Amino acid sequence: MSINTRAAHTAEHAFIGSLQKILNKTLSVRKVEHKDSHNVAFIKASEVELDFDRIVLAEKEVNRLIIEGRKIFHHSFSSLNEAKKEFPGLRANEPRLTNLDKITVVEIENHDLSACSMEHVSNLSDCIFFLVTNMSINGSDYEIRFLVGKSAMDEAVKMTEKINIICKQVGSNYNTVEATIKKLYSEREHYYNQLKKLTNKVLADIPIQHFDKQNIAVVSTILDNMDWRTIQTFVAERILEARTIVILINTDDNDMANLVFARSDDVNLDCPKIFEDLRKDQKIGKGGGKPNFINAKITKTMSVQIVECLISKSLKYLSS
Repeated sequence: MSINTRAAHTAEHAFIGSLQKILNKTLSVRKVEHKDSHNVAFIKASEVELDFDRIVLAEKEVNRLIIEGRKIFHHSFSSLNEAKKEFPGLRANEPRLTNLDKITVVEIENHDLSACSMEHVSNLSDCIFFLVTNMSINGSDYEIRFLVGKSAMDEAVKMTEKINIICKQVGSNYNTVEATIKKLYSEREHYYNQLKKLTNKVLADIPIQHFDKQNIAVVSTILDNMDWRTIQTFVAERILEARTIVILINTDDNDMANLVFARSDDVNLDCPKIFEDLRKDQKIGKGGGKPNFINAKITKTMSVQIVECLISKSLKYLSS
């Protein structure tokens, strides 16, 4: 095992020990993976609630212990039960240790005790620096990614560079960037809520075309820079009404536009087929979905023509 892997694994012991003190609870570390690019500790999520504030507290303590140069001791026992008698608070992944002839307990001086069969450094100072890069939940585990040594230091410099770039982009400095981002987020939410209100108003004002021969109501228009989620919700609600077809296009500053083509369950139309028939005649874009509801990306300049053709083809199918 390389010195980097030994250092990473030892730092993981120190980190879990710190987390246990912060949480006042023994953690179940299901496994630890050491790769060239990163290390990952898998902790059972069902037994503990973690947040990044606690992760940072543990991270700070590990680096303090590294600076102090805490020593690493190894104790050997003939069984896990014998080891637990000597060290009642011992942390152990029991399924991995039951068949071993010798149990090794790794002690970080006045900090942590863990049964482990892997190799470790003799002093935490060999870890140099410890950095948690990410925490996420994957299935039943917290996945905590971390780096040690030079890799951790290099990544810390990269993170500082990224923070500096973010500061420039949002027009702040290191001391004010959090407040600036919070303000920007608040403004974004305000304007997004205004957009949703405007979108709902525009949608509510769309005139409905009634075609008595086919006994069908068609809701169709071309929208400009409206909120797409609000449009999708509107369509889903409108096709709950009997004998209804909805054809909406939402344009923006790009060359393509978003199309939704949907119908109520009592209308015998195959929306994907009608759209595909239209695509066969001319290159208008692509899309798909369910028989009663499709989303597509279409050529923006053909928006008016596409709406008219979809209405015409739908009425033709219903008349046949």
